[in-house]
Amino acid sequence: MSAATPLKHTRFLDTVSVAFLAVVWGMAWPVAKVGLRDCDPILFASLRSIIGGVFLYFWRSTRKDKEPLDRNTFWVAFISGTCWVGIPMALTSWALLYINVGLGAIIQSTTPFFVAICVYYLLGEKQFSFAKTGGLVVGFLGIVILFSDKPITDFTSMTVLAGLAILIPSILNGFGQVYARKHFKGKDQFGFMMAIMLIAGLETLPFSFLGGMPRMDLTTDLVLATLYLGIVASAIPFAVYFALLVRVDI
Repeated sequence: MSAATPLKHTRFLDTVSVAFLAVVWGMAWPVAKVGLRDCDPILFASLRSIIGGVFLYFWRSTRKDKEPLDRNTFWVAFISGTCWVGIPMALTSWALLYINVGLGAIIQSTTPFFVAICVYYLLGEKQFSFAKTGGLVVGFLGIVILFSDKPITDFTSMTVLAGLAILIPSILNGFGQVYARKHFKGKDQFGFMMAIMLIAGLETLPFSFLGGMPRMDLTTDLVLATLYLGIVASAIPFAVYFALLVRVDI
């Protein structure tokens, strides 16, 4: 067997992993809309993160390569979890109450631009080649074209605020991902992502009670939506994504 064979195998698996992330995260938008019918957005985002973290806890408990999470790892997880998961999920869930899924997807598709900027300044990696910049622009325009049949029909101040509530997470996402890539030095990636999700969920939970008891109707749709978003669209893909982050070009 030639030395090139494992590399081709790895590239294939990486490609499949990215395709998997595209599918499950793309499906997360309409599923979130369903769940928000029966639950307060901040509580919904918190439950999603907590369920994802609990799932990773049990998944990690079956592995033999887990390692103790020291104070530095928890600090990195706190910064990354707040910027990458906690604030973005809460703001995005709130924003979906006021804008359609298509507009939300267009705004959030700016995330790769902010990732590239953070990589350039925080990691010193030269991401702005002609090919990569062109790829980012073409990808963004593709999202715009896909949802061009979903115009903004109700342009109000809440629409603007909701748009900003998705744009801000895109910026924080870029920083949170790069910060995790730069400062996480351990090998227990499942433990790190478990900490990120549990911290993000627990830190946003109190905010759902600021206006009193949050609304939650325990319907079948809400249970299924929360399980999908917590496990299929959060725990598993975040673990896969972070495994990619530490191995390939961010």
